[in-house]
Amino acid sequence: MITLIVPTFNRAYALKQVLDTFYTQEDVSEVIFIDDCSEDDTKEVVDQFSKKYPEIQTKYFRNNENFGASYGRKLGYQQASNEYVMYCDDDEFLGELYAKTCLEKLLSSGADVVSGRHFYREVGESFESSLSRFGDGLNNDVVFDKFRFQIKTDSIHRTDIEVPFTHAIFLTKKSLLEKYSFDVFYSKGNGFREESDFQLNLFCNGGRILVTNDVHCIHMNLSEVKSGGQRVSRLERFYWTLYYTNYFMNKYFYKVRDKLNIRYPLWVGKGIYFILTFDQFFIRPFRVLLSRGFK
Repeated sequence: MITLIVPTFNRAYALKQVLDTFYTQEDVSEVIFIDDCSEDDTKEVVDQFSKKYPEIQTKYFRNNENFGASYGRKLGYQQASNEYVMYCDDDEFLGELYAKTCLEKLLSSGADVVSGRHFYREVGESFESSLSRFGDGLNNDVVFDKFRFQIKTDSIHRTDIEVPFTHAIFLTKKSLLEKYSFDVFYSKGNGFREESDFQLNLFCNGGRILVTNDVHCIHMNLSEVKSGGQRVSRLERFYWTLYYTNYFMNKYFYKVRDKLNIRYPLWVGKGIYFILTFDQFFIRPFRVLLSRGFK
């Protein structure tokens, strides 16, 4: 059986929308919430769903101060009763068989981490309409961008693929989490890279990370998400993205460079990342606006 772990902070409004898709997952017997000192009615929402689904064991833990998502992920697996653990963000809708399919893929393939596809819905879009729009992906970019050190979840692929790390909605084993764990350094700002750190650590030590095209999780549209690490100024997000990527690359660049066929040194990699990220945050939005203005 599977334990679902949900780190959350001031997202009661989102939990009300997504939790039915968590509690109705096949092969899930336990849902654990790690409340990072929320000031809203998160506890009341958890109690409501716990009563709605009494056959699923619900555990709720509330931090006495804000420790960040990595701390919550770590506390979550420490409290899990099952060997198989899946992480769910508090603003994601899970496909009907997401957990079951990820577990079946993990067992049949010998992978150590499995996720489904991940993308953002349009405002108010139903799950079925989102799936129809997404299809097998939305663009022809490479799935793993070694220059940005990130997975492009919208890229087209029609089969199961292996990657150095995937997104935040993934299934793995508690024993692997105990061995490789999460780095609580990613505790401030937007916490960028916090789930990737565990996965890339595992990958560097021979672990296999699989993305299956058979199931999907769908993120709420960003305009619907009123709080969290992405709900800060563009400049703040840019700063924390660079801050955590610098730490992330210092930690893993030379461990993973040969596996990713990277032929340049760390300082060049950081320079490339800075240029691409600056363009993403500050140049590309203006190019898009200008292009729309000429249509």
